[in-house]
Amino acid sequence: MSQRAKFLLLIALFIVPTVASFVVFYFFPPSKTSNYGTLITPVIALPEIALPSPVANTEPRTSGLRGKWLVITRDSGNCELACQKKLYAMRQARLILGREQDRVLRVVLLDDDVRPSPLLQTEFDGTIWVSAKSSAWLALLPAAPGDSSGRAAIYAADTMGNLFMRYAPEPDIKKMSNDLQRVLKASQIG
Repeated sequence: MSQRAKFLLLIALFIVPTVASFVVFYFFPPSKTSNYGTLITPVIALPEIALPSPVANTEPRTSGLRGKWLVITRDSGNCELACQKKLYAMRQARLILGREQDRVLRVVLLDDDVRPSPLLQTEFDGTIWVSAKSSAWLALLPAAPGDSSGRAAIYAADTMGNLFMRYAPEPDIKKMSNDLQRVLKASQIG
């Protein structure tokens, strides 16, 4: 091989990968993210405040929610069928986590003065019921598109109290659980 051919081959070895990466990036865009829920960007920091419980003989929670992953929804204490479907999805997504389920808490922010019925509390045992009618948390929850009540979503929050993901009120439970498994695996906190 001549000196010139060697030189051109050497230049091609460096230029071809750069041109190929440019073509692939701009003409074959990368696939969407693998998460099922809608990412909330930027994340919304929930303040650490006293969260009174409407359930009898229960102390208000303050820092008890910090250090745990949270699955949160907002609804009435009456908890009609749509609310019960959200609670079911939250419970099942958490149960699928198996041994990691203790790292996740289910929280319902009640936006009225109605106490949940004892039957509902029994059916969704382990759920943390919070009287949040005047709480700053309600104002911070981003409503889903087309939702005027603010009740048509399930949210995920990290151990520092940052909302980072929103789910539909009737999510695919397995996909929601996969999202939770992914973040739990990536973080050893909580």
